[in-house]
Amino acid sequence: MTSLRLSCAVSLISFVFAACSSGGSEEPSGEFLMVLQTAPQDGSDQAPTEARIGFQVDGEIDPATLTSETFFVTAEDGTQLEGERMILDDDPTAAEIVLDAPMEVITNYTATVTTGLQSLGGASLEEDYEWTFKTLDSEWGVSEWIEEDINGTSRAHDAAVDGQSNALAVWVHETASGTAIWANRYNRTDLWGEPVAIDDGGGRVAEPKIAADEAGNGFAVWERINEGGVAANIWVNRYDVDTGAWGTAELLQTGEVTRAEEPSIAAAPDGTAVATWAQVDPDLPGSRLVIWARVYAPGSGWGEAAQIGETPQTSLIRASQVGMDADGNALAVWSRPAVGGDVIWSNRYTPGTGWGTPELIKNDADPGAEPPREETTARQFQLSVGAGGDAFVVWLQSAEGRNDVWAVRFSGSAWDTPERVDDYDDDSKTNPDIVVDGSGVAHAVWSQIDPRFQNIWSNQYTPGSGWGAPELIEPPNDDPEEDANALEPSAGINAAGNAFVVWIQNTDSWASIWSNRLDPGTGWIGAELIEAIDRPAKAPLVIVDDRRHAHALWLHFVDSGFDWVRTNRFE
Repeated sequence: MTSLRLSCAVSLISFVFAACSSGGSEEPSGEFLMVLQTAPQDGSDQAPTEARIGFQVDGEIDPATLTSETFFVTAEDGTQLEGERMILDDDPTAAEIVLDAPMEVITNYTATVTTGLQSLGGASLEEDYEWTFKTLDSEWGVSEWIEEDINGTSRAHDAAVDGQSNALAVWVHETASGTAIWANRYNRTDLWGEPVAIDDGGGRVAEPKIAADEAGNGFAVWERINEGGVAANIWVNRYDVDTGAWGTAELLQTGEVTRAEEPSIAAAPDGTAVATWAQVDPDLPGSRLVIWARVYAPGSGWGEAAQIGETPQTSLIRASQVGMDADGNALAVWSRPAVGGDVIWSNRYTPGTGWGTPELIKNDADPGAEPPREETTARQFQLSVGAGGDAFVVWLQSAEGRNDVWAVRFSGSAWDTPERVDDYDDDSKTNPDIVVDGSGVAHAVWSQIDPRFQNIWSNQYTPGSGWGAPELIEPPNDDPEEDANALEPSAGINAAGNAFVVWIQNTDSWASIWSNRLDPGTGWIGAELIEAIDRPAKAPLVIVDDRRHAHALWLHFVDSGFDWVRTNRFE
């Protein structure tokens, strides 16, 4: 391990001492040891979250006295930070702690050197020495490409973050020779690596989805139409964090299936995963689609496939999504047409018990609405499952020529009554999304016209209080000469409640990627520009890790006429 050098040179990972060290002397000049310098300096509000905490005294430090009891750093709540203590190789009068994990942003910390620290000659401090400092806020960095094939175009990207602040991304890349599923991985040491193909080729691929567990293993699923277009299948591949490589793609659904589509994947912290998809039931007339699922168990692999949906009256399944909580419980949701409009169904998986009974969570009529609506349809639904077991589904509910944003909560054991979460009576809302943290606090976001420009709105659900009032989180554009619209919001959150929203903001001539972030104790911080683009962009998404770092990804139009995956990181 390379120690922090207490020099006059500027370091990117830590603060430096105010003056260059001369190496000190074996014994202090006075009766007691004296602290000459600290890093960060006392009272600093500019400490990086990954800073090394250090000090220098006027005598050579006795290594036997440098312990967790004589030199430590504590957070505001009194928790002592873990890390490795060491005396610097090139300066025996200086010591540092290399922390095991980054500090929190915008947080006060106290470092302490006690009288138990001694020099080689036995001298000690006259009294304990303390200094305080505050960490910096994070910020968006410089955008970059995560793929390199200039001879094709990309689409349908997805991303996930693991418990170690690493990330995985997948996408479809198409060239003149065909399509393939590609992936790239981000780790905090080497950043984004080299993209790799993770399917074995053949046919056309679509709809890749990805999930990651606590340790960093990844699961990717996708749809493949075989050569000749005679059948569609669901395939899966797993990233093994121990080997640092993807395995061999394998067929996920079993039996003779002529059509399978709309895959989804979720993973629990312990490495369990659940995949869902829609497939044709050969025993039903009219090639009707039903929802199926398989569960992956660490050590034993994929279990038996099981039908988890109701018997449909039509062949059309709009989509399927699945999410998991920290205990390995899973929720699957899907929509299909019914009398009066599209409806939403759900089923729950419990470890040791398996799948339950399919349940209708959004029906095809809303007679209690004002005015009454006898026929409604649910579109563009999104599912989010929190670590604590709470879950939410949000959707656009269309009736009588108007779109509204609706949501329903799963409280860990049962679904609540659906509620409308916007308050704007106009057919202008689109692209709803929702996220929920580990304590059950949820944030719904959507785009709506107010009344000339498309803007981003949000509403918060708080356990015990319910939904609040909708809030504009993207500043309105008041320039009548510049018709800027904010579109396609995507939300991400971590268990602690740090939420991010990213969106496309564009005119007829330009596009840009914007973001807003929510601090649980403060609220929405304010919209900020991630990247200005002089060409089209689309399909933004954001993922958030446990350290409140975020990745934004989007499809970026390039000079060759293709779309490539581009990303930026908030750190």
